[in-house]
Amino acid sequence: MKKPPSCSKNLFFLILSLPFFFSVPSFAQSIEDRRPSDFGRTWQDLPIVPELNENSLRILKAGIAAGHNPHAFSKVGDCDTSTDWYLADFDKDSRYYNLGEYRDRFEPVLSYYKGSFSHRSLAAKPGFSAASVLSNYWLDFNSCEPDELPLTCEYRIQNPLIVLISLGTNDGYNPPAFKENLRTIIEITLSENRLPILMTKADNVEGDFSINQDIADLAQEYDLPLWNFWAAIQDLPNHGLVEDGIHLTFYKNDFADPNAFNYAWTYRNLTALQLLEKLMQATEKLQNK
Repeated sequence: MKKPPSCSKNLFFLILSLPFFFSVPSFAQSIEDRRPSDFGRTWQDLPIVPELNENSLRILKAGIAAGHNPHAFSKVGDCDTSTDWYLADFDKDSRYYNLGEYRDRFEPVLSYYKGSFSHRSLAAKPGFSAASVLSNYWLDFNSCEPDELPLTCEYRIQNPLIVLISLGTNDGYNPPAFKENLRTIIEITLSENRLPILMTKADNVEGDFSINQDIADLAQEYDLPLWNFWAAIQDLPNHGLVEDGIHLTFYKNDFADPNAFNYAWTYRNLTALQLLEKLMQATEKLQNK
């Protein structure tokens, strides 16, 4: 079984676009098992899969009216977003996954969003930080216009109604800049009438859980759904992380195999499908009104 690509192996590329960055700290978590409550954090007990409130429904309705593809979502993030381990298997045939007891629930989701699971997002690459998706230094000039950003190029090409945003691990060296960069991502997304879903990250590379707090605070400020992935894997060995304290423990997409539920990647994809199920149902209801 091959491993997903490393988030950290491309960090040296970020140095080229961030001249103020002079050293790469170790991102491995401390041996000490710190908890968010140790730092006065408040997001850790939020639901894993959020309910969609009136503001979310309003954004979905506006996006449908604007002509965005209700069957398309975009992924924005780093290596754990760009890797094929994140949802891509669900655009293949059932040799590549087993939905197990979730088959009746998830087969309509796979059909509804077919093509998005394996779509190669122009706003998701190994080593990406929140700043990266806002910098034309990282543009794919084979696909994008010179005046675009990776984020806006992805939106133009994919035309998603929904955006799954998973960032923060590569912002661990500079947490103060993360919140305002994520705010900009949110505001660009909302200005185009697309619904951003913010996801908490699994690691604590910054040491005090401040990045997840920023993610949760922005979700509350903009009244957006928060996918609390961190909470989904806390009962797993080493909280679902491999020895480096950054990458998720991985397993094939087999929801019928009890052993799969000892690994973080199972929960990453399972909770993503649970979230997409809610979004599909809400979108269909809006379209049928």
